[in-house]
Amino acid sequence: MKSAAISWNRDVSDRLCYLFLVFLTGCLVGWIYEEVFYWLEEGLLRNRGVLYGPWLPIYGIGALGIYALKPLKRRPVLLFLLCVAVSGVVEYLIGYAGIHCFGLRLWDYRGLFLNLDGIICFRSVVSFGVMGMAFHYLLEPMAEKQYRRTPEPVIRTGCLSLAALFFMDCVLSFLFRTPITY
Repeated sequence: MKSAAISWNRDVSDRLCYLFLVFLTGCLVGWIYEEVFYWLEEGLLRNRGVLYGPWLPIYGIGALGIYALKPLKRRPVLLFLLCVAVSGVVEYLIGYAGIHCFGLRLWDYRGLFLNLDGIICFRSVVSFGVMGMAFHYLLEPMAEKQYRRTPEPVIRTGCLSLAALFFMDCVLSFLFRTPITY
């Protein structure tokens, strides 16, 4: 009986660690995407996130939402449309909360094609849909293989270290960082 409980606990902690790594990967890829996009658009690099580190939590939340669509991988058109929908809902809810709860407009799509309150627009949700497809068909399968090959103690130590670093960044950023707003 004890070994079944230990096995279940390991399975749960392994799953949570994997989901946390999906979240952090989404945060990092989103940060890189934003930096490259605005470097090309404005010609300068600056951390547009709410945190000091190279991660944007909105993309991590989006990555988890897109990961949840994994069972639809054999239906690419539906998967793409749902990646667009999930990304749009996440972006709108977080953007709306930022404006109405915290007085922060962290991005502004006013003036762009098919925008809704300047919080989401056609370009953003379609690009997130494309990134969702790249996630499902390229990034996540490679990452899962590597994850399964990595010894459990390394995974566990890495997850705990990254969680501590992310938590410290959240606390320090909350106390001292003023994000770029529009």
